[in-house]
Amino acid sequence: MGRAAGLTARLVVASGELAFAANLSASERFAKGVLWRVSKAGIAPSYIYGTMHVADPRLAELPAPVRKAFGGAHSLVVEYVADGYERARFLEAATFLDRQTLSEKIGKEDFSRALEALRPIGLSAEFVNKLKPWGVLLNLRAPSSGESMAPDAQLYALALQRRMPLFAMEGVEEQVFVFDEFPMESQVALLKHALAHRAELESISEQTLQAYLARDLAGIWRIHREFAARYPQVADHHARFTQRVVFDRSVVMAFRMQRQLRKGNAFVAVGALHLPGEGGVLNLLAQRGYRITAVE
Repeated sequence: MGRAAGLTARLVVASGELAFAANLSASERFAKGVLWRVSKAGIAPSYIYGTMHVADPRLAELPAPVRKAFGGAHSLVVEYVADGYERARFLEAATFLDRQTLSEKIGKEDFSRALEALRPIGLSAEFVNKLKPWGVLLNLRAPSSGESMAPDAQLYALALQRRMPLFAMEGVEEQVFVFDEFPMESQVALLKHALAHRAELESISEQTLQAYLARDLAGIWRIHREFAARYPQVADHHARFTQRVVFDRSVVMAFRMQRQLRKGNAFVAVGALHLPGEGGVLNLLAQRGYRITAVE
């Protein structure tokens, strides 16, 4: 990951300060920091690392505290492992297998915009026309430069090198369900909106990365809330998408990662948006009696 712009706030250990921390809301306690120590009496501590699912040169090197925590871990827990069958199944789910086409769903003008947006990753017009709207949405990212690997991919590769036990918190069918059961009306509305505001979304992606490099989780949420507020015509669709992709999955992941947390010495890598807030994994674990302390 990139280096932090400054030191992150830590949960303090003195008794008086602990009493103060207990009165803070989850949004305040877990607003800053991407590496967190998770501990409980009688169990070796584990670590949770909030990542960005993008390959960017500024994320090419894992920070020293992350490398140290990962180096002492006995297992790696990730959101999802996409190998072999999983990749093929996800691609199958993202495409229309009948006579439906993307151009019919979003219109010829927006279909042309989609082709242009996906041109950098080399997708043919025929292939794009068979993608479902959510399949296009997931690919509307600026192409990465150089040979950078996303932090998740770096950790996965390191775990394979170490022959480290690897656990996924979600299966492929759960990943498919999140996107494929999202109402078509909302898929179309969000895709058309994204295509119409590509430049702004690219700017927001950069702002989000900058906030992440500053370890500002609250800032990341603020950026996205402000963007959604500017376009009330898609606010309901955006809220439903966020509920499915972030909040609902945070609950599942907070539950499933505990199997390894209870064993101790686990290293959990999860998207940074899943960390903060009342419904974030850190607060959900705190409610289960875990002590959460910011490291980096």
